[in-house]
Amino acid sequence: MAKKRVGVIGGGIVGTALGYNLSLYDFIDVTLFEKDQIGSGTTAKSAGTVCLFDDSIAHELWPVRLYGFQTYTQMEKEERGSAGFDQTGTLVVCTDEEVERYTKTGIALANSAGYKGEYLTDPEEIRKHFPDINLDGVLGAGWTAEDGYFDPTMAANTFAKKIRANGCKVLQYTKVEKINMQGNRVTGVQTDQGDFEFDVLVDASGPWTRQVSRLVGLELPIWHTKAEVFFLVPPNKKLDYSFPTLKYPRFYARPEGDNIFICKAHLTMDLSDPMHAGVWDPDKLLPTGGTDDYFLEFLFGELEEHAPRLLNSSLAFSWLGYRAEPPDFLPILGDTPIEGYMLAIGCGGNGVIEGPAVGRDMAQYIAYGEKSLLLQRLPLSRFEEQFDLSAVGIVELPD
Repeated sequence: MAKKRVGVIGGGIVGTALGYNLSLYDFIDVTLFEKDQIGSGTTAKSAGTVCLFDDSIAHELWPVRLYGFQTYTQMEKEERGSAGFDQTGTLVVCTDEEVERYTKTGIALANSAGYKGEYLTDPEEIRKHFPDINLDGVLGAGWTAEDGYFDPTMAANTFAKKIRANGCKVLQYTKVEKINMQGNRVTGVQTDQGDFEFDVLVDASGPWTRQVSRLVGLELPIWHTKAEVFFLVPPNKKLDYSFPTLKYPRFYARPEGDNIFICKAHLTMDLSDPMHAGVWDPDKLLPTGGTDDYFLEFLFGELEEHAPRLLNSSLAFSWLGYRAEPPDFLPILGDTPIEGYMLAIGCGGNGVIEGPAVGRDMAQYIAYGEKSLLLQRLPLSRFEEQFDLSAVGIVELPD
């Protein structure tokens, strides 16, 4: 019996997680295409936080969060450093009752899964984890010592290594230039390294999805929001305490060596504000720099309110990435109007958290036609009434 031939476009954390899960089926032959290095692009420009009860994803997706965290911690158990885990713990600061309720629910979910989280109201207990905090207006804080952040590039390369070990192909520096079609069905791709035939093609290209989908005549409801990251050198060049992964409603931070990695929370982005969102060319992103003064002013404003001592920090460097965001800030998974062309996109700022579960459930669907609750909840069809999904003809990618 011939194997089902599946192509995956994109070697970031979502594409490699999908490729790995597909490679577990002995009747599937998967080929993954990455036009640069595995784990580059926006995966390399990720905080990598996979926290047990912050506000990054809704509680309805709690199993997705848990599976992601467990996937990476298991990866670390198998080979130390393979997911780059730094167990900093996470402090989620609650500044209003809604955030407090959300955090308490998250703590209960984490504890029910066998992890240890607690809700702190004693000021000294909170300061024990973040001595520089300004407690004015703070109702309490959720704390767990069990999570932290991962290195998404390391994790993506570990998935790629597992794909190869399972006898499937990972092709770096291979750009998909055209998608071959027969009628309304995808039959394969043309790349700068040759042509390939497929039964199923999955687009996991993240911020490049808007370009790739036009190769099959689709215009997807995806916007880019800015992941503006600043690396701060704290006062005296080094803090005298262990900086946790820190979550506020409007920003988050974590340690980066002796520096502090700080970024605006992606759920605060306004897709109607051209400063926040647009459709930009991710190929023009610079390795460092490219940030807007507005975001630095915003983050310094947040520090002035919540951690004024850190205002004495200096700026080491910064970089800009793009997050691919659908209108509801949730992924788009599964079928499209084009037969054989599927999507695993739109994870936005949560690709590291959601990648393992997306890969698992998409692979199951491709293998057996069984849609998980996640795929049933997040199809492209939910946008059909609101948006015209037809591109103006089939276009080719620019050189």
